[in-house]
Order: sequence, then structure tokens, then C-alpha cells
Amino acid sequence: MARLRVGIVGAGSIADLHAKGYEHDNRAEIVAVCERDEDLAIRRALDWGARNYYTSFEEMLQNPNIDAIEIITPNHLHARQAIAALRAGKHVSVERPIATTIEEADAVIAAAQQSGKILQVFEPCLFYKPLLDARNLIDANEIGKPTSLRIGATIGKSVSGTWSFDAKDADAWRFNPELVGGSPMLYDIGYQSICISLFLIGSIEKIDVWQGHTKINEQFTLDAPTVAMWKHFQQECFGTLNYVYAPERKMRTPYHPIEFRITITGTRGEIDIIRNSDPTQMEAPVELRRDSRKVFYGQKNTAFEDSFHRATRNFVSACLGEEEPLLKGAEAKQLLILTLAYQEAFRRGRTVSLQQG
Repeated sequence: MARLRVGIVGAGSIADLHAKGYEHDNRAEIVAVCERDEDLAIRRALDWGARNYYTSFEEMLQNPNIDAIEIITPNHLHARQAIAALRAGKHVSVERPIATTIEEADAVIAAAQQSGKILQVFEPCLFYKPLLDARNLIDANEIGKPTSLRIGATIGKSVSGTWSFDAKDADAWRFNPELVGGSPMLYDIGYQSICISLFLIGSIEKIDVWQGHTKINEQFTLDAPTVAMWKHFQQECFGTLNYVYAPERKMRTPYHPIEFRITITGTRGEIDIIRNSDPTQMEAPVELRRDSRKVFYGQKNTAFEDSFHRATRNFVSACLGEEEPLLKGAEAKQLLILTLAYQEAFRRGRTVSLQQG
């Protein structure tokens, strides 16, 4: 069987996790890397065994020996690059968000439909095994009817220096609203929290946000602490997000130093979930509490990395016609709408209601 030949555009700190997914799948291979920094492009090509490297995305798309493109670039480039790749006859996996405006999202979806190629929006949290375990427990009525979803998100300090947020840091673009499409952590904390709440509970009816600001150096201000609250559609279940910045808390991770702690409370019991990229984290990623008992599920170890591998396998399978992508264009557009409502609620200083259907 011919292997899926993949080109990766964007070789930043998170790209290694994407690449490992292909390296662990014998149905695919990385054949090209595109990065404006030529030295980085060469280094990544050598690391990943790619035969070609480019500093021009347009030149990369002209290579007929590339079947699929993985887009891991700043948010404002996602729609433009996804459309160009689809029109060039390539399958596309694009890092969240699909776009930064509804109009751009519609254009990406239209390009995918016209091309007949696969479009996947890459969201590893949906492939996080502890989250899937928790969803199964909820579906099995282990906690009864859900009434509350609480998400605590913390940004710490990575011992690897990732997200150091100095002027020369590769992730400094996150502080430019035009490049990120909003506040710095809108699509890392806000988007993921909404995605998790939709997956575990269901549609959202209205949302409100209170956002603080923390100056982290002379140039950059982070959108933290932040509290958001929402109501799920046609059910008495409310969700909250409490997001904080803790620069004195060290996380032993080579990746982005974010920890999510999620609690779902129901009429019979409660489930706790931890999502953390620190491989030394020893707490059980899923804990069920009911009556006077606690039950622990799974081990932490590679669950974070494995979620990226599983997302990549889903994309490869979709390109090979073996299954559907989990997060398609239409679903990604709905997540974008909710994330923009989150941002609009803060801008207006009042609750934003969403039209269902």
C-alpha cells in the first residue's frame, strides 16, 4: 500500500508532537517541511527524515509528491493556507482554529467541498483518552444527570523555556490581536474549554466572561485571570472556566505549560479529569467519586502525547478512506462561533446568547 506523503508547514515548538504521530504510523511519511527560518526548516527536515524543505509555502504546494498538508502556523494564516492547499489538490489538517472569522471559515469549508479532499481541524483534546473515559462514564449514568462542569486552567512556567514570552520568543505573535484573532489565550484556553464542554455535556445557549490582565513584561499583557460562565442548551447544567497565570509554578514539560483540571458534577456523583503535558504528573487522570467511594481510571504517563498521535492517525485514516475525520469543517465552524461569542461577551461586558440550529 502506498504511504500518505505529508508536508508540514510551521516548525515551532508543538510541531514535534504532530511529527511523532506520523513517525508512529507506517501508513504515512513526512516528505517535506516548510518554515520561513531556513535553518529551522533544515533542522526539522533532518529530524523528521523529510527529503525536501521549503521557505515558501507556495513553492511547497507545487510539489506533486505531497498528498497532504499539516498546517501548524499562526492563527491568521490558517484559512489562507488551508484554502491554497485544498485548491492545490492536497488533503489538509489545520491546527485550531479553522479561521479567525466566520467568513473565512465558510471559505475554507467551500474549498474543501469543491476539492473533494479531506479537511480536518486538528484538536488533540478530543482524542485525550481520559476525556473519552469520562464521557463513557457520563453516558453510562455513573454520575446521574450532569448539573455542573467546572474547568480550571493554569499556565505555569515550562522548564524547557517554551512560552517564555520574551521579545524574541517564537510564540510572541500570540500577543498581536491581528495575528492571533483576539486575546492571547483565546484559542488555547477559551477554545479548548468550550470544545471540552461541548464534548462532555452538549450545546451552549449563552455565555458571559470576566477578563483580567496581567503584565508579564514591558511588551506583553496576558488575558488572565479570567472567569467565564455558560449555560448548556435545554438543560439545567452550567459550566465555568477559571483561568490563571502562575509564573512561579514550574512544569516539567518540553511543551506548552498548561494544566486543565475538569470536574463534572451530577445528581449521583462526580468525575475529575486532569490534562497536563508534564510526564512526571503522578495523579490519576480520571477519578470517579460516588457515595463514599473513589475509583481511579488510567495512568498519566503518555496520555498527553498519545492524544496527538491519535488525532494524526484519524487524519491519516480519513485521507486513506478508512474513517471520517472527527472534527470536520462544519463542527470547527461551530466551535469558532462559540469562541467568538466568548470574546464578544467580554468586549460587551454582558451575556451573549446564541441562536441554536
